[in-house]
This record gives sequence, C-alpha cells and structure tokens, in this order.
Amino acid sequence: MQRTAAALLALTVMAVAEQAGAQTFQIAPQGEVLQGKPVSVQLEGLEPNAAVTITAERRFGRPAQVYASSASYVADSAGDVDLQTAVPVSGDYVGADGAGLFWAMTPTDKPLPEDWRTGEVRLSALAGDRVVATGMTRLIGALATVESEDIPGFPSATLYRLPGGQLRPVIVVLHGADGGVEASRRYGAKLASLGYAVVGLPYYSPDWGSYGPPKAIPELPGSFIDIRIDQIDELRDWLRTRPDVDADRIALFGGSKGAEFALIAASRYPWITSVVAMAPSDLVWEGWGLEMVEAEGTRSSFSFEGQPLPFMPYVGFVDGLLAGPNADLLKIHEDGRAAHPEREAAARIPVEAFPGPVMLVAGDADREWRSGQMARNIAATREAAGRETTLMVYPEAGHDVGGDGWTPAIVGVGRGGGTAQANARAQADAWPRIVAFLERTLRPEN
Repeated sequence: MQRTAAALLALTVMAVAEQAGAQTFQIAPQGEVLQGKPVSVQLEGLEPNAAVTITAERRFGRPAQVYASSASYVADSAGDVDLQTAVPVSGDYVGADGAGLFWAMTPTDKPLPEDWRTGEVRLSALAGDRVVATGMTRLIGALATVESEDIPGFPSATLYRLPGGQLRPVIVVLHGADGGVEASRRYGAKLASLGYAVVGLPYYSPDWGSYGPPKAIPELPGSFIDIRIDQIDELRDWLRTRPDVDADRIALFGGSKGAEFALIAASRYPWITSVVAMAPSDLVWEGWGLEMVEAEGTRSSFSFEGQPLPFMPYVGFVDGLLAGPNADLLKIHEDGRAAHPEREAAARIPVEAFPGPVMLVAGDADREWRSGQMARNIAATREAAGRETTLMVYPEAGHDVGGDGWTPAIVGVGRGGGTAQANARAQADAWPRIVAFLERTLRPEN
C-alpha cells in the first residue's frame, strides 16, 4: 500500500511538473537580433482563454537601469498568445503590436543585476501568482565585427565598416541640434552592419560658456552659425582616396537640423545619390549661439562657399533661451515664419534641384518645428518638378521619428511631442522602409 501511494504521489508530481513546464516562449529569430528587425514572440501551452500577464525587462539608458513593461492577455482557443496579433486587455500599450512590450518600457527602481547584458530583453509570463514561463532575446545595436576609424581633417568624424576590401557605398550621418557624436554612435555601426561604409560627421559642438557643460569637441563650431555645407564636398574628396568605399554612391542621412543640412547639400551637389531626411525643414533657419543674445535675426544657420545662406528669422529666440527646457520651440519657429513672409522665398531650400531620390519622414505632432507640413511642402515642390520623392507623415507622431521602434520610446517624447506609442509605431513602420530605400538607391544592382 505504501509503495502504491508513493507511486501515485510520484506520478502526481511528474504531472504537475509537466503542466508547469508546458508553457513556453517561442521567440524567433533565436539568439542575437540586429535591432530593428522584427522579433516574433509567442507564448504557448496555456489553457484556452486563460488569463496571463507578460512582463518584459531590459538593461537600458545612461546610466544603465532596469526598464520594464507589462500587459495582460487572454489566450486564444489553442492556448497561445502571439504578441503580433494579441490585443492586451490591460497594460502599458493598446492594440495588437508585436513590438509593444519592447517600446513601452519605462525606467524602474529595480536593482540592475550584474549579469544582464546590454540589449537583453527578459520575458516572464505570470498566470495568477505563478510564473509559468520565461524567455529572452537580445537586441544588438550593431554587429561586433564592425570596425571604426577616425577620419583625418574632420574632428571627431568616424568611418564605420565591416572588415574586408569589398567596395561599399557610403552613408553620411548628420546630427541634429544637439550636435556632437551621439547620432554617429546611434546610427554609424548600425548602418555599417547592413553592409555600408558609414561616416558619422559631427559639425557642431555646443558651447554655452558658463551656462552649460564644457564644449565636447573644441575644434568644431560652438555656435550653430554659418555651418559649412561645403564640408560634404571635402569629405567626398577624402572618400575618393579610399580603395574600399564607393565615393560615387553617397547617401545623406539626417534628422532635424541634420535633415536641413542634408537637403541644402543635395540642392547644391547633384552627385549625391539619395537623401533620407527625418523631421525635415523646407527652409534655412536663423542660427543660434551665445553671441545671438544681442543680435537676434542677424545670422544664418548655414553657409555655402563662404557666404551665409538666406534664412528665416525666429521670433522669441532669446526668451526661449532663457526659458531653457521650457522653451516653446514650435512657437519660436512658427512666429518667425508668420512675421517674415517676405523672406520665405529666399530662405526656401530648392530641393527640387536635386535629381536623386529623397525620402521624407515626419510627424504632425512635432513640437519642435512643423516638420509634417514642411515635409509636405518639400514633396509638393519636388513632385511638381518630376523628382522621385517618398513621403511618410505620421499624424500622431512627434519629432522623434528616427528610431527603429524596438527601444523604450518614452525617452523621445517630452520636448519633441507625440506619444511613446505613436512615435514607436511610426519608427517601426518607417525603419524597414528606410532600409529598403537605402538598399534600392545605393545598391540598385541587388
């Protein structure tokens, strides 16, 4: 009798163990994934129509901390929850979204485990008060094999590429108003992982004297005034000295002020192959810097061949400078445009002069400048001239449309406008199209 009872108990334990282990995460592709490529996550083995909460956690930010998100679902009739199609009944995002748990993460106070690597997303499924499954994927920003080197004559500029002597088309990354090397680091190795030679080209390093942090790159202009468009042509000359890059195929890739730079350059250099402009401007705008406090409306952001370009002045720049993070940048731009209609024609960037293809990505909820409408303005003039133009404007997205939709999007809201969900979904939709556009225009033989 005792042996029979023991056997029954053992069978019961085994059955419970099998049931507890029956729920599994199926994640594809397995292993490391270059961030921006879709990741499929499916929880299998639940009871049909069972309730489950899935939590995602990730090491993220500077300094690094634990970011987390969660949402509750009802399993389908097969006992599965497919994040691509499942609609949460509650949680940190709404609607079916395979990337929802990834971009919806927000910072937590949870201690950061020492063994968590950058990019690891750890998943856990909770049924009632019991964890029934765990899983993990790792999103990497770039391939570990990407090499980088300094570019002589261009302060803090970097060339990123995969090893080997293959002739690679070029993408030049142009940063926005923040200046420095952040955009180069964000996109340089990432785009190089796709097989391009990528140049991160810093051209401005903010210098606000005692009112801000120390200037990061002493050799670069500390004020955004008369930034030289010509340096693109000089960079091309250097690229032509390299046997491992194709200087006859060069795309410009810029966001915000970097998009303004890229479109100005394209309007003057027909040898540029293509342009990706995110949150773009159709005008050249007034410059800024400490010296502008007493000289509002007198200097341009950009110059060409030694001459400042005609520009649209701001209204309220100094007041905005004094307001700091609370400045209404959209109002400063819009009031300037409204106050100086006579200057618009001269300040307009003649992008229709560029014969190559242009991709424009913008959001109508942009709170820094009206990039959605300005993108439409650019597209209209180019289409009237018969130029190839791809326009993507996302009605609820803000200024930060330049990501890939798989990182915590809360960091890009704030000043730039939109919502985390709208910005992330715009990024997730735009990024594969940007990748395809670059592939088609830089490697048309593929």
